[in-house]
Amino acid sequence: MKEIEYIQVGDYQLPNLKVEEMHLNRFGRAKLDYLKKHDYGLYFKLLTKNELKDYLLKVQKEADDLYDRLVVLILTQKKKYSSDFDTQGLFSFEKTRDIWDVEKLIKDIRELETVQIKKISDYLSEELCNKYYSVRETQAGEVDTIIDLIEYISQNRKVNKDRKTTVDPEYKIYKRFKNFTDKLITEYTTLYTIYGEALNIVNETLGIDEAQDIIIMFYLQDISVQFLEEEHDNPIAALNKLVTYFEEKLSTNGKKYDRSAIKFYLVNEMIKCRVFPNEGSEYDADK
Repeated sequence: MKEIEYIQVGDYQLPNLKVEEMHLNRFGRAKLDYLKKHDYGLYFKLLTKNELKDYLLKVQKEADDLYDRLVVLILTQKKKYSSDFDTQGLFSFEKTRDIWDVEKLIKDIRELETVQIKKISDYLSEELCNKYYSVRETQAGEVDTIIDLIEYISQNRKVNKDRKTTVDPEYKIYKRFKNFTDKLITEYTTLYTIYGEALNIVNETLGIDEAQDIIIMFYLQDISVQFLEEEHDNPIAALNKLVTYFEEKLSTNGKKYDRSAIKFYLVNEMIKCRVFPNEGSEYDADK
């Protein structure tokens, strides 16, 4: 075993942990990076025993022996390359044979036997499709969040009160909620830049009919008025309470939803006077 150098730190002598010049290739560097990020215990152990270099060189050689041919896949169309490619003797490489584009890759796959094609299909299904759908099962994007929110609201058909309301967003924002005007406008404009397109996609996808739209309107009117009263006519506090309420209702299936997408949908409905509606008697008196 090689002798370890120590340095004095206060009352203690600690190993002088300097990584040697190890002449690592990409396999060795990748392993070193992995140890530092994901297995620091082993990294520290090898370093203190002065065995890190030998360990990395061993891993590097095993990888070199396993992968002896370099193939380059490009996403654009393959061209006639005149430059030479130096692999430093680590791989065999012929630029006419070992540079592939997508067209060549598909052509080569189609020429394989059925059993081989099935293996490729199974691999892609495992590595791509299954992982993609497993993420979708546990985490919803902004479009999925808004769709699931609308579907949840649509299932609540109970109407607590028949309300006479007036659609007048300017009155609501600039007069009724005048103490919160700047905050409400900031909320809407900020969220719109992020989620406006998602809401357009949802509207085109769902194609909500008139009956469903009325159900959504009545439900939002009832629950938002209730929350606004509980928060003493503070629309910001009531809005945040609404967001939390719907986030919790949607998340009962274990999926994580986009909280900001929920907020944007509700703020947009507020502008349309379906959240915190202007009720008739109050509106007429205030006007």
